[in-house]
Amino acid sequence: MHVLIIGGGIGGLALAQGLRKASVGVALYERDGSAFFRGQGWRISIKEDGSAGLRACLPDDLFDLSVATSLRPATRMAFLDHHLVPKFEKPIPPLPRDRFFGVNRLTLREILLAGLDGIANFGAEFVRYDHLPDGRVRAHFADGTSAVGDLLVGADGTGSRVRRQLLPEAVVDDAGVFVYGRTPITPGMLDRVPGVLVDTFNRLIDPAGPALSVATCRAGEPPPGSPAVRLTPVPAYFAWQVSCDDDWGSAADLRQADAATLHRAALEAIARFHPAARGIVEEADVSATFPVALRTARPVEPWTTGNVTLLGDAIHTMSPGRGEGANVTLRDAALLTRTLAEAAARDVPPPAALAGYEREMLRYGFAAVAASRDQPFMPRRFG
Repeated sequence: MHVLIIGGGIGGLALAQGLRKASVGVALYERDGSAFFRGQGWRISIKEDGSAGLRACLPDDLFDLSVATSLRPATRMAFLDHHLVPKFEKPIPPLPRDRFFGVNRLTLREILLAGLDGIANFGAEFVRYDHLPDGRVRAHFADGTSAVGDLLVGADGTGSRVRRQLLPEAVVDDAGVFVYGRTPITPGMLDRVPGVLVDTFNRLIDPAGPALSVATCRAGEPPPGSPAVRLTPVPAYFAWQVSCDDDWGSAADLRQADAATLHRAALEAIARFHPAARGIVEEADVSATFPVALRTARPVEPWTTGNVTLLGDAIHTMSPGRGEGANVTLRDAALLTRTLAEAAARDVPPPAALAGYEREMLRYGFAAVAASRDQPFMPRRFG
């Protein structure tokens, strides 16, 4: 069996690692020109499903490296108003570090790429696929090249071209936009920032609409004897996001704006906030500011199983309301790895093996979409 993966995000890379670990033939195709990290967020919260997925897909030494380089955990949950007056607070008990941890997205990406030389192909913009008479599938790329495999997996994100061809009736709704930024933690800065904003899971809400969340990101160091993986040093920083409901004006314009314009819009939105909270955004690395479009997929009915399938945001993209997107994607990668490894061991063709994966993935995936949309951890306004 030879599997073609379209898309080099977390899900696609985890699947490639899992299939490599299971000795299943695999090639991954990513439209970006190199492995260089794009602005897709700065940190990811890995929960039980996500850590189980990583453990299943990665070699033990790479999983251990992911945990060792994880971020210092939050110790408290706090919902506050824009003047830092607490509305709700509670401690967060210590959780098993190998099951619940935060990671720098860049660090995790570099770990997921380890050992994929000759498997990960960059600068390959997927255009379409077609089916060959012998039952295989061929992927076509923008530069005129193509690749042939027994199975094609669309792991190409919310705007998936694989999904558009496989399920042209699938709908993804816009659910707003927020501005994401990063502020380096400079010497002495933590002495000036109120404790309720340091190492906490927080949200500050102005009754007029705007909201701000601040995450403290301080990573561990690889221990002696860790695998030789090139990890870019990531100094400590605050990751922050500002949302403003419909007050941004045109969400489409915001998604097209440059970093300076976005940073200015974020500062204008939180003009009424406590000076200490506003100061974190003021001291940001302006060039690292970017918009994140919130999108949520409508459920789809199971399709006729063939030799093309989907994974992660390519099928069940969800809002970040419960921080589940990456975790569900990693669950997909582990389930699909297991499905294909068992099929390869029994010499079963992909269509005969995929129906169970697709049925289960759609069940839990769209349950997570609904929960993220309807029951977010972060309430929009205080009741």
